[in-house]
Amino acid sequence: MACVLSLAATGCQNMPQTGPAPATAPAYVPANALPPVITAASDAIVGPVWQWQRTYLGSAPAIVASAPERYSLSFDGGGRVNVRADCNRGSGSYEVDDTRIKFGAIALTRMACLPASQDAEFLRSLVQATAYTLDRGELVLTLADGAAMRFKPVP
Repeated sequence: MACVLSLAATGCQNMPQTGPAPATAPAYVPANALPPVITAASDAIVGPVWQWQRTYLGSAPAIVASAPERYSLSFDGGGRVNVRADCNRGSGSYEVDDTRIKFGAIALTRMACLPASQDAEFLRSLVQATAYTLDRGELVLTLADGAAMRFKPVP
Protein backbone atom coordinates (compact mmCIF):
# COMPACT_ATOMS: atom_id res chain seq x y z
CA MET A 1 0.00 0.00 0.00
CA ALA A 2 2.84 2.41 0.85
CA CYS A 3 4.31 1.61 -2.54
CA VAL A 4 1.10 2.62 -4.34
CA LEU A 5 0.90 5.92 -2.44
CA SER A 6 4.55 6.57 -3.17
CA LEU A 7 4.04 5.99 -6.92
CA ALA A 8 0.92 8.19 -6.98
CA ALA A 9 2.73 11.02 -5.20
CA THR A 10 5.74 10.70 -7.52
CA GLY A 11 3.47 10.66 -10.58
CA CYS A 12 1.79 13.90 -9.51
CA GLN A 13 5.16 15.59 -9.02
CA ASN A 14 6.17 14.78 -12.61
CA MET A 15 3.03 16.29 -14.17
CA PRO A 16 3.64 19.57 -16.01
CA GLN A 17 2.39 22.70 -14.32
CA THR A 18 -0.56 24.30 -16.08
CA GLY A 19 -1.05 28.01 -16.24
CA PRO A 20 -3.69 30.25 -17.76
CA ALA A 21 -5.17 29.27 -21.10
CA PRO A 22 -3.20 30.46 -24.12
CA ALA A 23 -4.28 33.74 -25.70
CA THR A 24 -5.68 31.86 -28.70
CA ALA A 25 -8.18 29.89 -26.61
CA PRO A 26 -11.80 30.91 -27.21
CA ALA A 27 -13.38 33.03 -24.54
CA TYR A 28 -15.83 31.33 -22.24
CA VAL A 29 -19.26 32.91 -22.25
CA PRO A 30 -21.58 31.56 -19.57
CA ALA A 31 -25.11 30.61 -20.56
CA ASN A 32 -26.49 33.31 -18.29
CA ALA A 33 -24.35 36.09 -19.85
CA LEU A 34 -26.00 39.45 -20.37
CA PRO A 35 -27.27 40.29 -23.88
CA PRO A 36 -25.49 42.87 -26.06
CA VAL A 37 -25.55 46.48 -24.94
CA ILE A 38 -28.61 48.20 -26.34
CA THR A 39 -28.95 51.92 -25.78
CA ALA A 40 -32.12 53.98 -25.55
CA ALA A 41 -31.39 55.14 -29.10
CA SER A 42 -32.47 51.72 -30.34
CA ASP A 43 -36.03 52.21 -29.02
CA ALA A 44 -36.93 54.07 -32.20
CA ILE A 45 -36.44 50.98 -34.39
CA VAL A 46 -38.02 48.43 -32.02
CA GLY A 47 -41.61 47.44 -32.68
CA PRO A 48 -42.62 47.89 -36.30
CA VAL A 49 -41.90 45.50 -39.13
CA TRP A 50 -39.59 47.34 -41.53
CA GLN A 51 -40.05 46.45 -45.22
CA TRP A 52 -37.11 46.90 -47.56
CA GLN A 53 -37.81 49.44 -50.31
CA ARG A 54 -34.48 49.88 -52.08
CA THR A 55 -30.71 49.99 -51.76
CA TYR A 56 -28.86 53.02 -53.12
CA LEU A 57 -25.46 51.97 -54.42
CA GLY A 58 -23.88 55.35 -55.03
CA SER A 59 -23.10 55.74 -58.75
CA ALA A 60 -24.78 52.46 -59.76
CA PRO A 61 -28.54 52.19 -60.25
CA ALA A 62 -30.53 51.51 -57.07
CA ILE A 63 -31.77 48.00 -56.36
CA VAL A 64 -35.53 48.34 -55.90
CA ALA A 65 -37.35 45.66 -53.92
CA SER A 66 -39.73 43.95 -56.33
CA ALA A 67 -41.94 42.73 -53.44
CA PRO A 68 -41.18 44.75 -50.26
CA GLU A 69 -43.47 42.57 -48.13
CA ARG A 70 -41.10 39.63 -48.76
CA TYR A 71 -38.01 41.42 -47.34
CA SER A 72 -38.31 42.71 -43.82
CA LEU A 73 -36.71 43.30 -40.43
CA SER A 74 -38.34 43.32 -37.02
CA PHE A 75 -36.24 44.45 -34.04
CA ASP A 76 -36.99 43.11 -30.56
CA GLY A 77 -35.93 45.10 -27.53
CA GLY A 78 -33.50 42.46 -26.27
CA GLY A 79 -31.01 42.72 -29.12
CA ARG A 80 -32.77 40.18 -31.37
CA VAL A 81 -33.80 40.80 -34.96
CA ASN A 82 -36.24 38.77 -37.05
CA VAL A 83 -35.45 38.64 -40.75
CA ARG A 84 -37.49 37.69 -43.78
CA ALA A 85 -35.56 37.34 -47.02
CA ASP A 86 -38.14 36.29 -49.61
CA CYS A 87 -38.93 32.60 -48.96
CA ASN A 88 -36.50 32.34 -46.03
CA ARG A 89 -36.99 33.45 -42.46
CA GLY A 90 -34.72 33.60 -39.47
CA SER A 91 -33.35 35.62 -36.61
CA GLY A 92 -30.11 36.86 -35.17
CA SER A 93 -28.62 39.47 -32.91
CA TYR A 94 -27.90 43.15 -33.30
CA GLU A 95 -26.16 45.82 -31.26
CA VAL A 96 -26.85 49.53 -31.30
CA ASP A 97 -24.63 52.27 -29.89
CA ASP A 98 -25.91 55.77 -30.61
CA THR A 99 -26.37 55.65 -34.41
CA ARG A 100 -24.06 52.68 -35.01
CA ILE A 101 -25.58 49.28 -35.66
CA LYS A 102 -23.99 45.88 -36.02
CA PHE A 103 -25.70 42.63 -36.89
CA GLY A 104 -24.43 39.36 -35.46
CA ALA A 105 -24.86 36.00 -37.13
CA ILE A 106 -28.32 35.54 -38.62
CA ALA A 107 -29.67 32.00 -38.80
CA LEU A 108 -32.02 31.53 -41.74
CA THR A 109 -33.95 28.71 -43.31
CA ARG A 110 -32.29 27.58 -46.54
CA MET A 111 -35.18 27.16 -48.92
CA ALA A 112 -34.56 27.64 -52.62
CA CYS A 113 -36.45 30.78 -53.60
CA LEU A 114 -37.58 31.45 -57.16
CA PRO A 115 -34.84 32.57 -59.60
CA ALA A 116 -36.09 36.19 -59.57
CA SER A 117 -35.58 36.42 -55.80
CA GLN A 118 -33.58 39.33 -54.42
CA ASP A 119 -32.68 37.48 -51.21
CA ALA A 120 -28.95 37.41 -52.00
CA GLU A 121 -28.76 41.17 -52.63
CA PHE A 122 -30.85 41.87 -49.53
CA LEU A 123 -28.76 39.71 -47.19
CA ARG A 124 -25.41 40.73 -48.70
CA SER A 125 -26.27 44.38 -48.03
CA LEU A 126 -27.79 43.79 -44.60
CA VAL A 127 -24.66 42.26 -43.08
CA GLN A 128 -22.65 45.32 -44.15
CA ALA A 129 -24.76 47.77 -42.10
CA THR A 130 -22.69 50.04 -39.86
CA ALA A 131 -25.07 52.88 -39.00
CA TYR A 132 -28.76 53.74 -38.98
CA THR A 133 -30.94 56.81 -39.06
CA LEU A 134 -34.63 57.55 -39.25
CA ASP A 135 -35.47 59.80 -42.18
CA ARG A 136 -39.09 60.95 -42.65
CA GLY A 137 -40.35 57.83 -40.89
CA GLU A 138 -38.12 55.44 -42.87
CA LEU A 139 -35.27 53.39 -41.47
CA VAL A 140 -32.03 53.96 -43.37
CA LEU A 141 -29.15 51.53 -42.87
CA THR A 142 -25.81 52.89 -44.03
CA LEU A 143 -23.47 50.20 -45.30
CA ALA A 144 -19.70 49.94 -44.93
CA ASP A 145 -19.18 50.92 -48.58
CA GLY A 146 -21.39 54.03 -48.29
CA ALA A 147 -24.49 52.46 -49.87
CA ALA A 148 -27.82 52.82 -48.06
CA MET A 149 -30.79 50.50 -47.57
CA ARG A 150 -34.20 52.11 -47.02
CA PHE A 151 -37.08 50.48 -45.13
CA LYS A 152 -40.66 51.61 -44.51
CA PRO A 153 -42.64 50.57 -41.44
CA VAL A 154 -45.69 48.40 -42.06
CA PRO A 155 -48.78 50.51 -41.32
